[in-house]
Amino acid sequence: MLCQLWQPYKFGYQVLDGYSTQHREEKSNGLGGVKGSYGYTDAWGHFRQVHYVADKYGFRAKVLTNEPGTANQQPAAVRMISSGGGGHG
Repeated sequence: MLCQLWQPYKFGYQVLDGYSTQHREEKSNGLGGVKGSYGYTDAWGHFRQVHYVADKYGFRAKVLTNEPGTANQQPAAVRMISSGGGGHG
């Protein structure tokens, strides 16, 4: 008989290299649920931030971005929020 023991955890990091930034953080509730976020900002100020939850209800993500060519949309369990102008060429 296999017994799964969930252990709570928490971690994070941030990288600033003079050209861009990157970050990630995540924590577990010790019961199989996880919440976290990650993202970056490039040298031109374009950013993407992803906030997510994974638990007994599945995986859900919210994406915030100002990347050119993106538009607000909600495919599957992802909500994308853009200030990047939408559309293509």
